Amino acid sequence: MILHPRNYLLLLAGACCLWTGCLQPRHDVADARLEAYPALQNLLLVTGRFYSGGQPDGDGAFAQLSQLGVKTIVSVDGATPDVAAARRHGLDYVHIPIGYDGVAEEAGLSLARLVRDRGGPFYIHCHHGQHRAPVAAAIACLAAGDVDGSGALKILERAGTSREYAGLWRDVENYQVPAKDAELPALVEVATVESLAAAMAKIDRAYDNVKLCRKANWGTPYEHPDLNPAQEALLVKEGLRESARNLAGEYGDEFKRWLTEGEFLAQEFEDSLKADSAEDEISRKFQALQKSCRQCHDKHRN
Repeated sequence: MILHPRNYLLLLAGACCLWTGCLQPRHDVADARLEAYPALQNLLLVTGRFYSGGQPDGDGAFAQLSQLGVKTIVSVDGATPDVAAARRHGLDYVHIPIGYDGVAEEAGLSLARLVRDRGGPFYIHCHHGQHRAPVAAAIACLAAGDVDGSGALKILERAGTSREYAGLWRDVENYQVPAKDAELPALVEVATVESLAAAMAKIDRAYDNVKLCRKANWGTPYEHPDLNPAQEALLVKEGLRESARNLAGEYGDEFKRWLTEGEFLAQEFEDSLKADSAEDEISRKFQALQKSCRQCHDKHRN
């Protein structure tokens, strides 16, 4: 039988669709199957060999990762990974911390090294599994050639990654896969995380950006069109939260309480910006945050 060219093209298109379906997971079926692993918060099947989710907590979570067929766990959180628990369940750990403000170049290169050197399946996690982990998974998929740029952004949409983390979305969209002969960083089980001083410096930068927005009546400054006051407030809040969670231990309980109070006040300040409150109300929330920061600095820094 001789096919008309138009019919041949239709058959070819249909075959391509079937082949694509084999490569991409059926999300309705996959998501239902993942409900059988309740110890893994925000568990998401990204592609056939990549999962993302929250930090595994306790042997039950690591056992479920093993049941999923995971071979390598990748933490992009600042907390020290539980390497011992992973080993008890025959799992490897790789630690590639990333922040809420974006994916540093070295982290992007490390994710490329991951897919070059390890076969997977991979479970990539942050703290809760909704923002940084899907971003790292999307970049790993780009580096592996499993998705294109559009597919990488769809991973973030499926995970519910907030667009308020503009730097994370930006760095997925702009990621460039390293050349095959590029020198890539070594992979480690436990990375050296930034010091408290470095974390505070990041918070200070976001704080300074907030003050620029204040001069613009809590809008985007004309001279800095890339600044969004609510996003900068979010970065201050996340910086305080992660510092309290991962870096405050050696400084005592009182210092941790100051950071926790600052996080609460930063949340209220952020909420007022997102609610488009009156300028006076936004300013009051910011002044409360400023006061808390000054009191903490007077006692612990100055």
